[in-house]
Amino acid sequence: TEEENKEKFAKEDDTINLLSSGLLDCYEPVLKHVKKELKELISKQNSLYLNISNEKHNFTQKDIQNVQEMIAKTKLYKDKAIRIRNQMNHIHQKTKVLKKRALEIQEYKINQTASRLQKQKDEEDLVAKTTSG
Repeated sequence: TEEENKEKFAKEDDTINLLSSGLLDCYEPVLKHVKKELKELISKQNSLYLNISNEKHNFTQKDIQNVQEMIAKTKLYKDKAIRIRNQMNHIHQKTKVLKKRALEIQEYKINQTASRLQKQKDEEDLVAKTTSG
């Protein structure tokens, strides 16, 4: 019985081996082809990933550079705006001083003219008094 079992298992092993090799013969070429295509696909995917990563890095570098340029321009424009504001304040102060000075001169001229007219009137009155009296 033990020998029968061994023969039976041996036959089953042969059957299993034959079935396995038949199954492998059927699917092995297809699986090898699929494996080859998967390797190609993975290779292309890795290549594409590297290209995309490089492009992203390039864009990132360009963006960083653009932002740095904008910051530099912003600083220049801010400094320019501050300079212009200071110049405008300076011009405003000068204008105030000049207007004040112009008013003082105008008042002085008016007072001088009034004084001269008064003096002339006083002289005319004096001349009129001396001629009439």
